[in-house]
Amino acid sequence: MNIEKHSIINNIIYLLKMVYKHYKIVFVFILLEMACNGILPLFGIYLPKLAVQLVLEKQTLNHTLWVLGAFSICYIIVQCVNSIAAYGKYPFQNGMRNVYNRLLFFKALDCDYSVMETKEGQTLYQKAQSAVRNGDDSATSVILNSVVSLISGFITFVFIFGIIAKLNILIVALLIFLTALSYLINRTAQHFAEKKRETDADLHKKSNYVESAMSDISGAKDIRIYNLSQMFLNIRDELLEKMICVKTEIQNRYFAANTLNLIIAAIRDGVAYVYCIWQVISGEIAVSDFVLFMAAIASFSGWLSTIVDNINVINRENVRLNDLRTFHECTNKLDPKEPLSISNISSSIDIEFKNVSFRYTDDTPNILEALSFHIKANEKVALVGINGAGKTTIVKLLCGFYQASDGEILINGYNINAFKRTDLYSLFSAVFQDICILPITVGENISFKKTDKETEEKILQCLEVAGLKDEIEKYSKKLNTSMLKVINDDGIILSGGQQQKLLLARALYKNAPILILDEPTAALDPIAESEVYEKFNELTENKTAIYISHRLASTRFCDRILMLKDGKITESGEHDQLISKNGDYAYMFEVQSHYYKEEVEAI
Repeated sequence: MNIEKHSIINNIIYLLKMVYKHYKIVFVFILLEMACNGILPLFGIYLPKLAVQLVLEKQTLNHTLWVLGAFSICYIIVQCVNSIAAYGKYPFQNGMRNVYNRLLFFKALDCDYSVMETKEGQTLYQKAQSAVRNGDDSATSVILNSVVSLISGFITFVFIFGIIAKLNILIVALLIFLTALSYLINRTAQHFAEKKRETDADLHKKSNYVESAMSDISGAKDIRIYNLSQMFLNIRDELLEKMICVKTEIQNRYFAANTLNLIIAAIRDGVAYVYCIWQVISGEIAVSDFVLFMAAIASFSGWLSTIVDNINVINRENVRLNDLRTFHECTNKLDPKEPLSISNISSSIDIEFKNVSFRYTDDTPNILEALSFHIKANEKVALVGINGAGKTTIVKLLCGFYQASDGEILINGYNINAFKRTDLYSLFSAVFQDICILPITVGENISFKKTDKETEEKILQCLEVAGLKDEIEKYSKKLNTSMLKVINDDGIILSGGQQQKLLLARALYKNAPILILDEPTAALDPIAESEVYEKFNELTENKTAIYISHRLASTRFCDRILMLKDGKITESGEHDQLISKNGDYAYMFEVQSHYYKEEVEAI
């Protein structure tokens, strides 16, 4: 996936637009802070000159105190305004991080499935998170603060430049040259760090996975039974060691750069100080001017370095901000400019794959090869085959999670790419292999909205058809019973078979015209599985249904069976027809029947 490389100016404008959209008052604080930060250093430069000049002119004590007092009051007022602006801006900066985090959270939920399923997509998501989830060190906050500091520094720099230029323009040129050299050294170190960021993000992703797997309750039994603790610790320690090596390499490069910068700073300031002392000895400048020039030179180097440092920081954080914007902008396929209305699709839906091929990347072989089949409206079709035959891939393509590499997929004669993605999703109810239960109530897990009297009746009907109604009504809160314990301590955890029934009820509640059942009985016991089979016609009434199963006995309930092998359909027909052909389907059925027969004989 290509990282969208926005320019620094483009990213700054993006941040300012976001701030203006959500918190317009921040611009008032920013302008005040820049003005005050630009003026404040001048007080420190002129105060010593003013004090020395008053002493050399032998002014009275009262006059001296009045002048210095007025000078100090002005300084205090500017400092107070600056503090108010800085502290006033801070809460809104926190609010903006919440805005970016919220956008990132919803983008992760809404972006193309193909992005989040890949290693590259997960790495990009990890990098995008690092741009907004580091508190005050988040890229969004650091860049804005650095821009304020940069402009403030430039204001100060202009004033100081004017002061030193009166002394000798060559001194100014020397200071600028040596500071520019420091900038180039810092940029070299930053480029090295940027090259290591991809490796660092990938290692963090792997480490997070290991820590998540170590604490995941679903694997806790295996970890204990098979004594996997040491293996997990070894993997984690190896990843941490690699992460430390990467960070050490980066820190060593920055250490070398900082050492060179200290040497350059010593040369820069030393030459300037020697020249000013020589000017005083030669009688070219007064003592009060000497104090002013010395303060200006010290400040000049510091503020020029501040400008350079802020530029370096903005350059560094711009990379992270590009990661964030890339995830926001480049993780969704664009909907068609003039999408077809979903109203063109009637409630009776047929599906056609025409010469569809698919591969995950250009350098991998095809999972599906010129696949063609037609499912008539309200037909119940079973997809069977060994693991890796392409059954689940067909479902992913049909739902629009992936796009076919070649060929086209038609719904009622319309190419699925002609519809908006969200409209396409509305056509499907599905029970996938991966169980998705959320830490909300039972009713909300089915309807995904607050349960009222109107929805309650429909939910209970769906639970009854799915065979879970009696189990849920045993709980005192019934449909309002919380699920899982990650948020609610009193949440319930259903068994695998009960969870599968809940997903069936969810699919029934949505009542979409296409029903996809991907191993819906995999976690059910034989009795519960038999109940689902008996209700299969009820579950799929007036729907086009696609049924994926490894248990070939379940295919008896379907109108037609498609046998897949190596991404192609090798056989098609009803159960008895395929058995009589004595092909791949008959062989798989015989193998499975053999195990069932052995179990019966053993009993």
